[in-house]
Amino acid sequence: MRSALCVAAGLLTFGPSWAQDYPSHAVRWVVPFPAGGGTDSVTRLVTTKMADTLRQPMVVDNKPGASTVIGNDLVAKAPADGHTLLVNIPLLLQSSALLSKLPYDPLRDLVPVTTLVSAPLWLAVNTARVPGSSLPELVEQAKRASRPLEFASFGNGSTSHLYGFRLTEAGGVNLTHIPYKGGAPAVLALVGGEISMMFSDYVSLQPHLASGKVKIIAVTGLRRSRLTPQVPTMAELGYTGFEAVGWGGVFAPAKTPPQTVQQLAAAITAAVRDPVVSAKLGEMGYEPGGMPTAEFASQVKNDHALWTGLIRRAGARLD
Repeated sequence: MRSALCVAAGLLTFGPSWAQDYPSHAVRWVVPFPAGGGTDSVTRLVTTKMADTLRQPMVVDNKPGASTVIGNDLVAKAPADGHTLLVNIPLLLQSSALLSKLPYDPLRDLVPVTTLVSAPLWLAVNTARVPGSSLPELVEQAKRASRPLEFASFGNGSTSHLYGFRLTEAGGVNLTHIPYKGGAPAVLALVGGEISMMFSDYVSLQPHLASGKVKIIAVTGLRRSRLTPQVPTMAELGYTGFEAVGWGGVFAPAKTPPQTVQQLAAAITAAVRDPVVSAKLGEMGYEPGGMPTAEFASQVKNDHALWTGLIRRAGARLD
């Protein structure tokens, strides 16, 4: 209730300013992924609501390619007036360690505004390949196996890859990484028994749970997910290093005025916490965002250190 009142107060504070000076024209939301994907769908849902509030067009511009570098660079070099924004996931930070050279610095040239959504990843196993029903049983099986069990990922250097690598460290086991070109083929490989396990999002896993071919045994993050309250966190099971969750965050060019950043954060927070929008985000498997700007900035800095360390230890590269 308190947070809702704070949001409402923010809207009252910033409302007149919006009408007078910001935004003065259409706001361009650069999404460095193809249209129709999760980040794109979330952005379109939230910005539709924001267009009503801010009374200016919200234009979603898909700029996929080069591990999101093309879209990131476009926003990093855009005028710092709040009219060109970036929506990205932790890949924004991971790519700085996966690629040898970037035309921008994600921490220096972009300023975090707030989150649209957040979501953990779930550790799922193929039940034919992994008969145990818990993480300790999986680890014990991996230790006894004559050859390493395989884990799938969305791609080399992706969060699903890095958390799989972290499991080899935390569990003291040898696992073989099998990268796929995206989440959909990776999940199909899990369902078909081509691989033994993977970290994936709930929306991709959920349709396959009823068949019994796939079982979720743990979830990342600091607390259990409301989508799977019966599933323990990795931390509960004694495995550290899995506390970070995925987010869809909004970034602006680094020199964007602080007042504009706060106006944006207030408008985004109000939109994602609108009951209709929030319900739709929940149906998509996400928690509504609206993280305070300072907190999100701290999260971005901490996540950058986390992913950089994991990438270097895993030896992952994209070039």
